[in-house]
Amino acid sequence: MFRLSIIVFLSLSVFVSSHFAKDDSVLFGVNVPLSGSYKDQGEDELRAYKLAIKTLNDNGGVLGKRVVYTVKDTETSAKVAKKNAEDLIKEGAVMLTGGSSSAVAIAQGKVCEKNKKIFMAALTHSNATTGKDAQRHSFRWYNNGHQTAKAMAAGLIKKYGKDAKYAFLYADYTWGKTVMESMKNVVEASGASTVLVRPTKLGKKSFVPDLLKVKRSKPDVLVLVHFGRDMIFALKQANRMKMKKKMGIVVPLMELHMAHGVGAEVMQGVLTSFCWYHGLSEKFEGSKKFVDAFEKEYSKKPGNAAAAAWTAIFQYANAVERAKSFDHKAVILALEGFKSKVLVGEEYYRSWDHQGIHPTYVGEGKTPEESKNEWDLFNIISMSEGEDVARTREENPVQLQKLD
Repeated sequence: MFRLSIIVFLSLSVFVSSHFAKDDSVLFGVNVPLSGSYKDQGEDELRAYKLAIKTLNDNGGVLGKRVVYTVKDTETSAKVAKKNAEDLIKEGAVMLTGGSSSAVAIAQGKVCEKNKKIFMAALTHSNATTGKDAQRHSFRWYNNGHQTAKAMAAGLIKKYGKDAKYAFLYADYTWGKTVMESMKNVVEASGASTVLVRPTKLGKKSFVPDLLKVKRSKPDVLVLVHFGRDMIFALKQANRMKMKKKMGIVVPLMELHMAHGVGAEVMQGVLTSFCWYHGLSEKFEGSKKFVDAFEKEYSKKPGNAAAAAWTAIFQYANAVERAKSFDHKAVILALEGFKSKVLVGEEYYRSWDHQGIHPTYVGEGKTPEESKNEWDLFNIISMSEGEDVARTREENPVQLQKLD
């Protein structure tokens, strides 16, 4: 379907297409973690970015311009991401995209706001990204902690009961804090109690001391608010300590390469959620085209980090085409509230907080016997419409900056 051809010079990755004039190009800045705790998600995003840009160029580019791009490594660090964003803008990037950490996404969004550049966030799940840190020039397709918690509430009650006791281990930064708070709020609203809330440092490799504290608190349910390699380490260690024999385990946010990193034996029975899953290719044409192209190019399934990257490129390109301009004001107005179909059904960015509105899915880990292959790891047990789980204006009273 597609063949990707890339010339790479250190941090600069430029796609070259012969049917465009040499000087008739536009630069996209790609800022992803290629090292650090979220390295695997960053690499998956980069695969999708390259494939999406190749697809755009094969179809005439954007407003007739060839898309070229520079890739920088955020190192899963907000400080590094901020510096990278500033450098990409100096280099002439018309838009920035990337993520895999909410702290990283928020840092980039603030740089883009200051410099009047569009930021199409990829993987960022903190409530703050489109809440207290929302920016007029930033758009977030990925769902947030509030949406996850609300979507999971009924499943948690059904599986563990209204009066279950919960223990929370969470990554100690904006994402972990807001997701933990959202999950804690929904279970306590049903009558459940909390017996432990414990922060953990990002990049931690041994969670054994934390898990021993969980054991001593005797919860019915352990909620692991971790991501990337941190989640893999925590879940594997909980499995070795045979904690599933004493309690249920919930991972509020799942990404395919995290699940693949632990396998069906460890994932079985774990309750989790997704903003997108490759199995949706059986239902939606947009998802099928993406999964087929990605699998043909890379011989593996894409995770939702890749889906966020793919969507960011095509939503931005579509807005530019509709605006007939790369001007930041015109593109913002073209993105706000516009309903389109990229991967699933109709979706859009709300005009007042720039949160993407589309379904949230709850899944449960399959047993090894149920899994058809190494990527077939979950049963989708419920789906919640975006409008039903998103924060209301009263719950998220943000005031985006005016366009000047």
